[in-house]
Amino acid sequence: MHRMEGTPKLLTTVGLVIEFLAFILFIVLTIVANIVAAIPKADLIARNWSEYDADIFLQTTSVFSNVFLAISILIGVMLIVNLVLFIGLMKGRFSGKKVKAIYVYQAIWGAISLTFNTITGVLYLISAVQTHTKYYPGENHKNRRGKKEHGVE
Repeated sequence: MHRMEGTPKLLTTVGLVIEFLAFILFIVLTIVANIVAAIPKADLIARNWSEYDADIFLQTTSVFSNVFLAISILIGVMLIVNLVLFIGLMKGRFSGKKVKAIYVYQAIWGAISLTFNTITGVLYLISAVQTHTKYYPGENHKNRRGKKEHGVE
């Protein structure tokens, strides 16, 4: 059984915490957008908004509410998947090819996370690459004769 230790464990833990905070943030944003979208149009008009501006504002906040909800669901699902896989690695629940596959997944998820949560993406990438190179050095590299290193073809 493989157990994640040291720096990769710390980086992964920090990444999970940041991912959890992002999940909470988007839930809060969804709630706030729902509250704002529920403001009666008449109240906005009474505050000297034009009917057109009130309509656009309420429609926009409704769209933002739906977008925030979708992002919350996506982050929530991925957070659960990451918690199961990464905590399993930290506690040594996996071995062999599963460990390697999870580190590849962590690197891929880190790369995807770079687009919307840069800090988490960088943490996951560093953790996965550092661990992969430590435990699987040169595994996928061939020498000049076309043979895999470590005497395995």
